[in-house]
Amino acid sequence: MVGVVSGKRHLVAVLVRLAALGIALAAYTTLVVPSMSDAGDADIGAGLVAFAALALAGFGGALLDARRHGARTALAWWLAVAAGLAVGWWGALAMPQDASASFGELLARDAGLLPFTFALLAIPAALGAALGRALPARG
Repeated sequence: MVGVVSGKRHLVAVLVRLAALGIALAAYTTLVVPSMSDAGDADIGAGLVAFAALALAGFGGALLDARRHGARTALAWWLAVAAGLAVGWWGALAMPQDASASFGELLARDAGLLPFTFALLAIPAALGAALGRALPARG
């Protein structure tokens, strides 16, 4: 029974972090990005801000989690979050905006984004977990 409770705790921890990042990313994409570029063209700055925010969230979140729950647990949680976010964002980008391409075609076209999106969160999270482990205990 202890293993089931522990497994649920890990699942909830990952889902909470994934939901928070997903909601923040969706809100940013819906509310902020359109106002950053009035010309209607691609806004490189908006993408860079989102990338930096994800990297910072991964680093800071894993750092805090490593201090509270241990580096291995923090790293496992954040690798799962990175994988979930990468797959979720890949699926969200593949939602057809018009009839020019199907969902499957868009998935195939954007498959190369999976490793990039994963690494964007996972690498800073690994660094944050390592730093969280290296810092002296609070007390």
